[in-house]
Amino acid sequence: MFRTTLLCFLLASCSSVVADPAENLPAAPYLSAVAVDLKKVAAEAHLAEPVEVSEPIRANPISSSPWLICLRSAKSEESKRLAYSAFFTTKYVSSRYSVIVDHCDEQVFHPLASPGSAAAQVKGRTTPANRAAGH
Repeated sequence: MFRTTLLCFLLASCSSVVADPAENLPAAPYLSAVAVDLKKVAAEAHLAEPVEVSEPIRANPISSSPWLICLRSAKSEESKRLAYSAFFTTKYVSSRYSVIVDHCDEQVFHPLASPGSAAAQVKGRTTPANRAAGH
């Protein structure tokens, strides 16, 4: 009986040590700050102009990067079906074709503004509410 009770206390104490991974989450990137990186990703992926992007969203928990931004070409309805994912920590990390767990097909897209333009500075702002919600 004593061993069982001791084992239960030890297991309970171990489970409280696990920290919430969201506590160490860097802030979502501002679109205006990463617009140059997004333009490079679009060029490397051969996305036809005009290019559309989503707001930063929380990447799948198994990803090594906490944030992703979806990109796609808006040239035709067909090109809108193929999305690309750009991954970020505090800076650009990598990119690849989007997969189901990226949830790019669920995102709202808007035109990728040129870096430094007034539109990039206004549209590129991610609100604290969006960040808290993981969008």
